[in-house]
Amino acid sequence: KFNAKLGKSALETFRLMQQVYGSQCLGHTAVFEWHKRFLEGRETLEDDKKSGRPILVRTLEMIEKVCDFVANDRNASLKMMEEALNISRETIRTILHEDLGKMKVCAKFVPHIKKRSKISENQLFQRHRCSK
Repeated sequence: KFNAKLGKSALETFRLMQQVYGSQCLGHTAVFEWHKRFLEGRETLEDDKKSGRPILVRTLEMIEKVCDFVANDRNASLKMMEEALNISRETIRTILHEDLGKMKVCAKFVPHIKKRSKISENQLFQRHRCSK
């Protein structure tokens, strides 16, 4: 931004950045694109608003509904939840796994434990008990 306002070229800016940041410097294309944006009047480094599809279904309210559904019926299937909550199975699966940290074990939803972490005896017992 500073170099663009001084009237330096994109190539000069790139070379100066390479001197300062070395191997950590932005790539040639990125520097040229940002230089152009600053010449066009851009003032911030903040990301532009995304034009993608907004999140309409995976809201805190819907996450709570899925959580309540599972708490009331741990044997619930994705199809049952899909019909009751009127949202897609994939959205329910995402909420269960990513937002609530749950996974299906022997037809019941139980807390998901990362594979790299070791399972304690108590957790193993709880899983075994839940699967019956």
